[in-house]
Amino acid sequence: MRRSAVSDDRDYDVIVIGAGISGGTIARELSRYTLRTAVLERAWDIPYGASRANSSMIHGGFDDKPGTEKARFCPEGNRMYRTLHEELDFKYRNCGSYVCAIGPEEERHLELLLGYGKANGVSGVEIVSGDRLRSREPNASLEITAALWSPTAAIVNNFEASLAFIDNARANGVDLFMETEVTGLLFSEDGSRMRGVSTKRGDFNGKVVVNAAGVNSDLISRMAGDDSFTILPTKGEYFIFDKSVGHMVDSFFFSCPSEKGKGVTVARTADENLLIGPTSVVQDDRENRNTTQPGLEEVFDGASRLVPNIPRNMAITNFAGVRANSKNGDFHIKALDRPRGFVNVAGIKSPGFTSAPAIAVHVVDMIKESLGDLVKFEPNPKFTPERRHMPRFSELPMEERERLAKTDPRWGQIVCRCESVTEAQVVEAIRRGARTVSGVKLWVRPGTGRCQGGFCAPRVVEILARELGVSPLEITRHGEDSYMLTGETKERERL
Repeated sequence: MRRSAVSDDRDYDVIVIGAGISGGTIARELSRYTLRTAVLERAWDIPYGASRANSSMIHGGFDDKPGTEKARFCPEGNRMYRTLHEELDFKYRNCGSYVCAIGPEEERHLELLLGYGKANGVSGVEIVSGDRLRSREPNASLEITAALWSPTAAIVNNFEASLAFIDNARANGVDLFMETEVTGLLFSEDGSRMRGVSTKRGDFNGKVVVNAAGVNSDLISRMAGDDSFTILPTKGEYFIFDKSVGHMVDSFFFSCPSEKGKGVTVARTADENLLIGPTSVVQDDRENRNTTQPGLEEVFDGASRLVPNIPRNMAITNFAGVRANSKNGDFHIKALDRPRGFVNVAGIKSPGFTSAPAIAVHVVDMIKESLGDLVKFEPNPKFTPERRHMPRFSELPMEERERLAKTDPRWGQIVCRCESVTEAQVVEAIRRGARTVSGVKLWVRPGTGRCQGGFCAPRVVEILARELGVSPLEITRHGEDSYMLTGETKERERL
């Protein structure tokens, strides 16, 4: 996934603002056609915002009120992921999910969700007793009296999935511009049509502009004169536990929903860690991703209500994400009448990751139907739906590891002991676009294990500097001023 350099040729048919799961899936759908498409992302690494910090859940589709946009797109997105993960080679585990009730009041809510699921066309949903749940999940709390089982729910590696859509879009002709924050919109002289966008790296011309800017999507929409929706930045905090306790659950556990949302969840990730969270706190700050002591206590207490005896001392890290929660609680997907060519894809909060592929198909169809006079849709004869991730060394049989090491000695050089990541994987991540320590982590997982980069980070810095042809002092954790090193050791000793 190489980044595109900004060139003098900035004329595009479609500009997508944001390279998260929404922007990435839309870009891939657009790449099926001979359109000139650009994706503009303000961050250094993909994924960055809510697509990076979430529960990685592929929801069954039973939780959303029938008739809403969420209920429309979530079940279809769920179905699409069952084949997309094979086409695009990202981790996917069909684990099913339980919404757990404690007592009669919460059990009544399960009946409501069961009705939603059936109305939304979700297959296999049923209410099971607490005893039946524990026969499958022996670590579930004895206080759980019933649970709603959804067999089609799944979990993915959200880093790999987000990267896969953009990677495939790039391979099919889409241009990606990182560190390219949109600062304004460009219109025709009479203001009736889109003409492009202004960014911190100059102007880009585009006949259609798709606003998939996540937590900032309402700000972008207001630039177009549309204030029909408001984003309420909602922070969620999480814990990640060592893989040695990932076996505590097999399925995805939900608390019974409340007015604050779906509540704290417990899950075994696609990479076998244990994940608990999130909180749900509305805040004014769209960038504050700090974890807090009260928030983490709330997460642990909520998770322990579902699965007691989670060993807190096995937590290896915590993190927070900010979700783009629309004030009306639903997705906001609409092409404006004026200026023509401006399309909002906003408020894509849970189940947004699940819904994204289905939303993308709808958005491209909407552009075809309502804006077909602005851009011409012709099939891309070179479109290739498949894409391969680099080999996951830790999961390969020993014979394949030995074969790779014979073809390239870098496959035999372990950089990250916790995750068994090799130098060859790090080099390939850099070749595909990673330029920071965090970027390499998103691609191939060094730094995600028990030591959280204590062993591998210096080696990753060294490889990044070598492959990018820069000084190690220029390597950052996640861009901008997040430098990993402050100077030569001997220089510091003299100070």
